[in-house]
Amino acid sequence: MKHLLMRYSLKSSLKRHISVLAAVILLFMLIPVTGHANGVTASKNTIIISVDGSDYLLDAYNIGNYNYFKLRDIAYILSGTEKQFDVTWDGSKKTINLLSGKSYTAVGNELSVTHDNIKKTAIPNTSSILLDGKEIKLTAYSIDGYNYFKLRDLATVFDFYVEWDSYYGTIIIETIFGYVPENAGDSYSFIRNINVSNTQVNSISNWAQVSPVQQFLYMDEGLAYAYAADNQLRIVTPGKTLSIEMKYPLLGDVISDDEGNFYVVWGKVGTKNTEKTIFISKYSPKGEHIKTTGFVGISPLGADGNTKIPFDAGNCVSAIHEGVLMVNYAREMYNGHQSNNVIGVYTEDMSPYSFDLYYWDEQRAEVPYVSHSFNQSIIYSKIADDFVLANHGDAYDRGFIVEKLNKKVVRGYTKTLYETIYSQLNIFHFYLEPKSNYNMYVVNKTFAQLGGLAETSKGVVLVGASAKSIGEAAKTEKQNLFIQIFDPLATEVSPSMFVGGTVRSGETSLNIYDTGDTPLTKVTDYGVIWLTNHTDRDVIAPQVVVGEDRIIILWTEVYKYTPESFYMVLAADGEVITPATSLGRLKLNSYEMPVYHNGFVYWAYVDNGKLRVVSIPVNE
Repeated sequence: MKHLLMRYSLKSSLKRHISVLAAVILLFMLIPVTGHANGVTASKNTIIISVDGSDYLLDAYNIGNYNYFKLRDIAYILSGTEKQFDVTWDGSKKTINLLSGKSYTAVGNELSVTHDNIKKTAIPNTSSILLDGKEIKLTAYSIDGYNYFKLRDLATVFDFYVEWDSYYGTIIIETIFGYVPENAGDSYSFIRNINVSNTQVNSISNWAQVSPVQQFLYMDEGLAYAYAADNQLRIVTPGKTLSIEMKYPLLGDVISDDEGNFYVVWGKVGTKNTEKTIFISKYSPKGEHIKTTGFVGISPLGADGNTKIPFDAGNCVSAIHEGVLMVNYAREMYNGHQSNNVIGVYTEDMSPYSFDLYYWDEQRAEVPYVSHSFNQSIIYSKIADDFVLANHGDAYDRGFIVEKLNKKVVRGYTKTLYETIYSQLNIFHFYLEPKSNYNMYVVNKTFAQLGGLAETSKGVVLVGASAKSIGEAAKTEKQNLFIQIFDPLATEVSPSMFVGGTVRSGETSLNIYDTGDTPLTKVTDYGVIWLTNHTDRDVIAPQVVVGEDRIIILWTEVYKYTPESFYMVLAADGEVITPATSLGRLKLNSYEMPVYHNGFVYWAYVDNGKLRVVSIPVNE
């Protein structure tokens, strides 16, 4: 695996508890100590160290409120990991040799625990230490012929993550993450036993979902994330952690504005179609509630098309720009069907962003509508100077549907006749076999998954995964990664709408009610840039973010039921800069877009009850 610079941070309050230390053993021999006549008192401890989830019991000595360990013990427990090293002793030169990346050669007395609490005299050691042939300086003490070193000193040398878990009384080592100093300025939390489900999906699913961990860029400080636990919404930013009482049982999305205010999209299950079921709350940077605005989720279908179950069978995503917050979310309607819906507020006073009403029925609004909508995306486009949406539809319409809102909409309801407030284009089609006869087992299978939207100087980027064919072959093909870069101002689908790519064409049914041998319809997609060409594995749940006019894509591949995640960096026009690169043991937050900040892409993920914040460099 290509080496990745990983950052992994924790709260300052937690870091104050961490004074984790390490040890060096000099083979079996007593190494002479010179230049020091007086020693210091060392108190014996027995400590558990967890390395990538595996626990080891080690002897340690506390010297000056720091714990010191034998070097060979540490080398032994790190052997086989990405941060392994070997140890040799040159008696003629009185030198300890550390060999990074080498499997440790055991000598037989590693992890010998005595379980006594006898105090010893620790004498400062002056033996030379070489790392891959170059001398380094580390503080060490000699006790009973063995040399003891700080674990954090070794963590610095070999670049592994270390922390103290006060709950379990255990030292934690994570070798897939780099070293973080005790006085690091970051305040990201390493949270244990977080009571939310895993964030990475490992198999193909028609339907997206709201991630249990929301993530977003907080001002210009970096990644922030939020999750619900114990009837509290926990929001963690680089500078603070807030706990907000859950106003409603369903969490859809969390986002912030340039002033540091937070906006939370909530929901509840409705019992009648006049009931408000989806809400947007505004909170101050300190977490103080300012105002909440509720919605019934009006749609083009009338009252029975209002929102009954927010975030059902799909996602909830938000975008904010110059005082307007827009939300594209999945929902179940009172008529029993599922679709997306769009709501918005003016952030200054939290008044609702109103869509044009039909002149003949004020319970119907010209709101973007795709049904079913398996996944949703929304961004503010600088090129369009408006919000651009994407939906993954299986019927009305069937494909990846992109929409641009229209700034003609003003505060208060209008009754503009025969005018729509958005444009809607199907830019990527899915195969549907004939005689589908409204069989949802057939209709729901689109052989594709929506990733999301981002924007470069060349246009808006749609990222997805799909079978390459539009035809019967799609039913057995693997999903591959692709992008389309398009002009959001286009009013019709044509080759000129796209940047680069190839043509994708085929035939599909356009009638989900078809009961006969209705001829298939020829369809053509333009500007498709395929990024993988797999025949033995599926690309699932791709994600995208743009930084410094570069496109960064994350995704998971499933090969024989085994998942592995990757990233790729593209130029603004889709040219590959960094080819597909494995993320090794790192997991993803599959239905949340990553965050770009100062040359790194950040995300938070949960795996087996542990939340981690990681990053990869993308501007090297």
